[in-house]
Amino acid sequence: MHFATQVARLLHDEHLKTIALTNRLEELAAGRRARKTPAADDTDLRGILDDLIVSLEQETEHHFAFEEENIFPRLEALGDGMISQILRHEHQLIRELAGDLLPLARQSRRDGFDDEAWRRFRQLVLELVERQIAHIQKEEMGLLPALDGLLEETQDGELAMLYVQG
Repeated sequence: MHFATQVARLLHDEHLKTIALTNRLEELAAGRRARKTPAADDTDLRGILDDLIVSLEQETEHHFAFEEENIFPRLEALGDGMISQILRHEHQLIRELAGDLLPLARQSRRDGFDDEAWRRFRQLVLELVERQIAHIQKEEMGLLPALDGLLEETQDGELAMLYVQG
């Protein structure tokens, strides 16, 4: 997709990165290897867990907070609060899910999975994948195109710098 604003392009690029991770997570949790609890020394798994932890602790929260603090208020000021309300709600659901998933991912990264932890991890990951993909679709179809008409060039540059520095 092509977006006119720097902010929309930055958020879009982050969406692509999240989609790539969700694809890896879905393969891990639902693919052919998912039936068997992985070994603690599985380096591919450890890499995915590292990426998941960083994504949920840093990237996702940064992305959500930026939108909530800098984008949604602008939309609401123009009387377009419905999309903001929906996205805020989805942010909260994803944050709650991350609150359940992160401790399990950290512990499993450190100690490996037992059968019950693997079952719970897979369940949480598949829910995360579903929520993230649906959320990204809404942002790609509704929020990002709206930014092209919402932000003036100066505002766009300032917000893009704020996002990158964040």
